[in-house]
Amino acid sequence: MLGGPARWAWAVVGAFAGFYVGLGWLGQLSRTYPLPLSAVAATGLLVGMVVVAALCGYVLGPVLNRLALLAWRRGMERVVALPGVDVLAGSMGAVFGLVAALLLHPALAPLGWPVQAVVSVALGLLGWTVFVHKRADWRRLWRAEPAVAAAPPEQEDAAAPAPGRAAAVDGRPKVLDTSAIVDGRVTELYRTGFLEGPVVVPNCVLDELRHIADSADELRRQRGRHGLEVLAMLQKELGAPVRFEARDPDPTAEVDAKLVRLARELGGHVVTTDFNLNKVAELQGVSVLNVNALASALRPRYLPGEEMTVRVVSPGKMPGQGLAYLEDGTMVVVDGGRRLIGGDVNIVVTSSVQTAQGRMIFGRPNQPAQVNGS
Repeated sequence: MLGGPARWAWAVVGAFAGFYVGLGWLGQLSRTYPLPLSAVAATGLLVGMVVVAALCGYVLGPVLNRLALLAWRRGMERVVALPGVDVLAGSMGAVFGLVAALLLHPALAPLGWPVQAVVSVALGLLGWTVFVHKRADWRRLWRAEPAVAAAPPEQEDAAAPAPGRAAAVDGRPKVLDTSAIVDGRVTELYRTGFLEGPVVVPNCVLDELRHIADSADELRRQRGRHGLEVLAMLQKELGAPVRFEARDPDPTAEVDAKLVRLARELGGHVVTTDFNLNKVAELQGVSVLNVNALASALRPRYLPGEEMTVRVVSPGKMPGQGLAYLEDGTMVVVDGGRRLIGGDVNIVVTSSVQTAQGRMIFGRPNQPAQVNGS
């Protein structure tokens, strides 16, 4: 069984540790006391420390073995999940850190080998962290700028993007949220060129979509399937560079926190329609592309005195008011429009207000009131 050999292995490790600690202690005693210990006393003390340390290693062996295996597995999972560029950059940084620690070893020799070991590990980890976070700078430093050659006219025409579309390789990565995928308007944004660059879909978002698509609730199931269809349309019909990101920045965090952290690591934007995610990302310094904010900004602005024709569909909160809606969902409050419910009314805009839910337009029927319909 694994427990037996593992216990004896930890007992041997403990014995060696006790031996080296005992030697260091005896060296301190010989320098502290005027009369050093006798050879028999020193040997007995050293043997006792070795035996005690070996027993501690044997007793605590199973616990130490489980902790070591758990740390090894988690470390390997983190390393395997990292992109190859991160592993290469981190390895080079660790090598630089260990070389720096080796150069410092002579100066740290009076402090003992434990201090030297701690400094070596700390500098190795520091080198790994710095090189991984600066991988984009190293790539730009090492990558030679390609020479730009004049292409034949027929190749230039073939390589040119379609009218109304931006080049797909331009722009920063766009990390899609579940709400933005289910909303579906990202396809129109990409088709018209307002959304460009690589589209990143984390695996946690894809799993959430699958879970919604398998829901027992009919409405949720339709929304989840619509989100999967949106991703398929981006990939196949629009040819968007969709990348499914397997890296999990923090396995214990919620989906929103993972999206924000991933967007920060990639240097990209979070694309969402979620108001709360928008605020959290902004507080953490991550750029956000809110589809609802874009739609609100693109709504036509009606100035006082302009005329429009709307259909009054329901009564308002105040007496005599009627409510109408434009094609983009903007609410229109018609003063004196309650009696005109169900008809198309020509109104004059009196004012407009921007609220957290969107824009509201206030107007009154044009004189004389024109009602078309029943």
